[in-house]
Amino acid sequence: MLKLIGILIGSALAVAFLILALGVPDFAAPEAEQQVAAEIVAEQIASSGSVTELVLAEPDDTELVLASSETDPELVEPEPEPIEAQEALTDIDPDPETEALIEQIFNPGPEDSVEDNWYAFWSPFRSEIAANGFVAKLQATTGIDYRVVKVKTGVYEVAFAYVDDADIQDKLARISNATGLNMTDS
Repeated sequence: MLKLIGILIGSALAVAFLILALGVPDFAAPEAEQQVAAEIVAEQIASSGSVTELVLAEPDDTELVLASSETDPELVEPEPEPIEAQEALTDIDPDPETEALIEQIFNPGPEDSVEDNWYAFWSPFRSEIAANGFVAKLQATTGIDYRVVKVKTGVYEVAFAYVDDADIQDKLARISNATGLNMTDS
């Protein structure tokens, strides 16, 4: 029974790989109308010797007209625009607001980064697992973002981000209120 399941799963994986690699196969045969139209075109080309003008009546009464560029100058493909015209399009000056936004995106100014200021408020842990467990419990209780900082092997401190001294005192008070520990003396 397990061999049969293995064979079926393997076959399914092989078919899925082939579909991904080669694409979905087209199993539909050409319609009879398309074949008839192709035969008529081939007969008219063979009888006239050139493809100057060919009219086919399709079942929905629309006509397909093929004409050579020698007989109908309107069917000649337009030449591509000269390079000067394309360069003129790229020389258009954007408005100052758009230019300022682009400049701000690509050259951001100095930002007040909270990432640089981390305050270690607890005695170091000897294990990273213990420090991560402490952080997980504190984050669930207080909602403050904490980080485990590896000082050296076997010394892991728990810290939170701060902006200024008032922010440190505010976060220590929140930790004290949530856990019942006296953190204001730290």
